[in-house]
Amino acid sequence: MNKKLNVSDFIKRNTAFLAVILMMIVGASLYGNTFINYKRNLLNVLLSASMLGIMGTGVNMCFLIGARDLSVGAVAAAASMFSAFASPYGLAASLAAGLVCGGLFGLLNGIVVAKFKVQPFIATLGTQLAARGVALLVNNELSKEIADTALALKNMGNGNIFGLIPVPAVIFIVLLVVLTLVLGYTHFGRSVYAIGGNEEAAAMMGVQVDKVKTLVFVLSGLTSGLTGVILSGHINAGQPTSFVGWEMTIMAAIVIGGTSTTGGVGKITGIFFGVIFLQLITNIINLNGSISPYWKDVITGAILLGAVLIQRFTERRGELAALRVNVEGGAAK
Repeated sequence: MNKKLNVSDFIKRNTAFLAVILMMIVGASLYGNTFINYKRNLLNVLLSASMLGIMGTGVNMCFLIGARDLSVGAVAAAASMFSAFASPYGLAASLAAGLVCGGLFGLLNGIVVAKFKVQPFIATLGTQLAARGVALLVNNELSKEIADTALALKNMGNGNIFGLIPVPAVIFIVLLVVLTLVLGYTHFGRSVYAIGGNEEAAAMMGVQVDKVKTLVFVLSGLTSGLTGVILSGHINAGQPTSFVGWEMTIMAAIVIGGTSTTGGVGKITGIFFGVIFLQLITNIINLNGSISPYWKDVITGAILLGAVLIQRFTERRGELAALRVNVEGGAAK
């Protein structure tokens, strides 16, 4: 019995990891060396997944407090434009421009949600429209080429460590490590989980709910800004129409990674396997060549719905178990 429970618990805790293994087996079975060739194929999968993941770390933090951030794609597009404009002045200037852009939009989201009690869905939808408008306006709807001398910025978007690990992947992993430590060992991290679990109870325990919420949205804006900077180096330009629909893909990766849709439950590291899993699906479809790329959205949507239903079923079982314990305890008294 205990072995069955342990296996079930392992599968539940490592669903995203097991899904990645399954997709690797499927890809290798269908396309052999073409799929498993690291430098020609899997390196690109890791690069794309890392860019999604960097943006997704901030969104994952929003999930943990029970909120959503729909503005991240548009904010990243605006950040890519400002980064490109600042590129003649060096990497530090490009980074600063993108991060300030992302941070300001994140701060706006945080203030509207925390101080004015506007639902995150509505607040960030408004910011999404505003950020996309800014991205289009700053260069008359045109992309903005980065400076020829911006070699460090180009390396940030296209470089590889030892020719094996893309620079964005290194940034993604560092972010995951830092945020894991923050969530596990700081008052801020404990406050994030407390707010996601029960906001009113967290406030009664002395958690500065408005401050923590604002900081979480600022963090989401900063990770979006960083992604925009990386994109400008990757494609050698700021692109105002980039990142359309990324927020939905990221939310799917977060849920697949095990973070609860209701908040308070999940690990930031889950998104690592979530984004890789989704990029492997895209990669396998692209390798086939005869399958419409829109099947990726169909499959992703179906997987997201399945993950949400499984989460809800698990939560419901937990609620019923807790209720049964309370009833039995009351009867015993």
